[in-house]
Amino acid sequence: MDAPIASLYLISVGALAMCSFQAALLARSSSYVRACWVFAVICFTFALFQYANLRQQLAPDLAAAIAAHKWVNLFSLLLVPQIWYLIAALDDRKRAFFLSYFVAGVTLFLVADNFVSPFGYRFASLAAEAPCKLPWGEQAFLLAGETTPAYTVNRLLSLGAALYAAAFCIRVRRERARFSNRVVWLSVALIVVTTAMGGATDAGRLQLPYLSGFGFLCLAASYLLLVRREAARSMTEKIRISAALEREVESHKLSSLRFEHALTNDALTRLPNRAGALEKLHAMFIQSESNLTRMAVLLLDLDRLAIINGTRGYEAGNQLLVEVAQRLRQDCSKGGLVARLGSARFVVGIAGHKTVAGIEREVEEILAAVKPPFSVPGTVLNMTFSAGVAVYPDHAASAEDLLASAALALHQARDAGPGNLRVFHPSLQQTLSERIGLENELKGALEKEQFVLHYQPQICAASGRVVCMEALIRWHHPSLGLVMPDKFIPLAEATGAIAAIGSWVIDAACRQLASWRENGFIDIRVAVNLSAQQLLLSDLGDTVQAALQRAGLQGADLELEITESVLMQDPQRSIERLEALRRLGVRLSIDDFGTGYSSLGYLKLLPVHAFKLDRSFVRDIGKSAKDLEICATAVGLARNLGLEIVAEGVEDASQAAQLRKLGCHLLQGYYFARPLAVYAATDFLANERRVA
Repeated sequence: MDAPIASLYLISVGALAMCSFQAALLARSSSYVRACWVFAVICFTFALFQYANLRQQLAPDLAAAIAAHKWVNLFSLLLVPQIWYLIAALDDRKRAFFLSYFVAGVTLFLVADNFVSPFGYRFASLAAEAPCKLPWGEQAFLLAGETTPAYTVNRLLSLGAALYAAAFCIRVRRERARFSNRVVWLSVALIVVTTAMGGATDAGRLQLPYLSGFGFLCLAASYLLLVRREAARSMTEKIRISAALEREVESHKLSSLRFEHALTNDALTRLPNRAGALEKLHAMFIQSESNLTRMAVLLLDLDRLAIINGTRGYEAGNQLLVEVAQRLRQDCSKGGLVARLGSARFVVGIAGHKTVAGIEREVEEILAAVKPPFSVPGTVLNMTFSAGVAVYPDHAASAEDLLASAALALHQARDAGPGNLRVFHPSLQQTLSERIGLENELKGALEKEQFVLHYQPQICAASGRVVCMEALIRWHHPSLGLVMPDKFIPLAEATGAIAAIGSWVIDAACRQLASWRENGFIDIRVAVNLSAQQLLLSDLGDTVQAALQRAGLQGADLELEITESVLMQDPQRSIERLEALRRLGVRLSIDDFGTGYSSLGYLKLLPVHAFKLDRSFVRDIGKSAKDLEICATAVGLARNLGLEIVAEGVEDASQAAQLRKLGCHLLQGYYFARPLAVYAATDFLANERRVA
């Protein structure tokens, strides 16, 4: 073992084993995982090949040398399919692995032949039986002799592997791949040379040990160097990508925060909106529970904001809302809540009080803060607020219920008139429960066909004939009976069901008119009331047109009634929507005229055909000179604007006579008929025709 050749072989065995270990480690971080593992196996096989060569050369006798030579043959045979597989792992073509499997199959036969043959698969006979002397003086068993056909087959497979490797290297060099390195090319050339020298040794033309293992050692070192460099580049790229991703995540977080802020805050007043208010109320609720304190919700509704928008413009209205928000924010206690829930509605959360008296004092302070006049461009406004209060734990057990209870109290305050304050009390709880129950049942009422239409006739004041049947929706509730629209229409608007219900009403009214036309009632039309949300729907025109087409009607056969206060909320937008409906030929009228606030300038621009005089003016027309004068003024206004006027709420002959005398065009009320079910309305029309 002191011979130089033995030391070199042992060093190569250790180096190749180390290369195998390094290749296995690099497989974790390299993008060429399979190739690195195969290369690790090849390095280990070459290490065994070198060790078997050492055992052969230092064998004590020929028999031991032949036995060691068979192991040399085994490892050299195994290297050929492994090299094929390595190149296939680096290649991206599907047939590459198929060729490596074929080579592996041939190698199995050669391995079997190697251990069956007396001298191994290489030699049919040996040319020398004694150890030979190497050029530098050492003695070693180097076998040579007549080669076998199996040896030729293996040489061809090795040559094929060399050609395959060369072709692959040329291709990747053209593609400027990272493994097309000069060191790799030199190592491959060295392996080819040392392998050829091994063939010369087998034939007896040279007396040298097998040196291909040393040639591969150079290739292994250069390959691992390149893979390590590739891994370093990959790690650097991963670090760069990771840093970029972290920056992107931070940017996304900031964008999400901005988006969440926009979702939970009001753009005009910079206060939380409904979603933000509920989040804050939940936090305040939890804190009140843990501290055993009371909390309250104060809802404030700015009275007559629509009037300010109509007379002073929306800029003044917005400025007013901003000033209200500032006053509430300044007066609110630290940690409290101030939010804007809707157009003119604000919510103030009050917390940290042990007694109701403390809450009452803070409510009074808040109301006092918003009582002084507000300065807007060009004027000073004295505004009033309707307010509702609910207290935890007296009135609700959750943040949502507390807000709902305050809303009920606010509704009661608004019913009492502008500037009133109401506190939730237990009697409203039943109303709250009924509301929740109705909301849940309302969702399926349309699918269950629980809605019906009743019809109230409009009579021509001059001829006494029916000219229009107004469709009035009713909810045929399975347990409550017939529910009036004032009970469920606000719920439908709040839950978003009004669009579907409104579409059904228009369609059902058109179908009923078509049925009456088939029965000979050809001189009448139908009228349908539109809710505030319906007028704002972008597809209202399509809904109306589709209903008319399905029923085979013309636009003039349908009249749509819009509440005056709805029109005045956004006159310009209302004009645009009404113009689109009028282009369909649909008749348009203003309902409840005189109960809200109308700008006569806008009234002149509204593309309507008629307006309905509210029943509150008709009711006392025979008793109040003021009401009579109002009706006369309304009739004169309609005549001057070229509009029809409909008087609703006519309950006796005296009212009808006075309205005819004033020149009112159409009359409607209990004096002529109450709202009638379809069959009763049909009978009413039939009776009128018989009388005529």
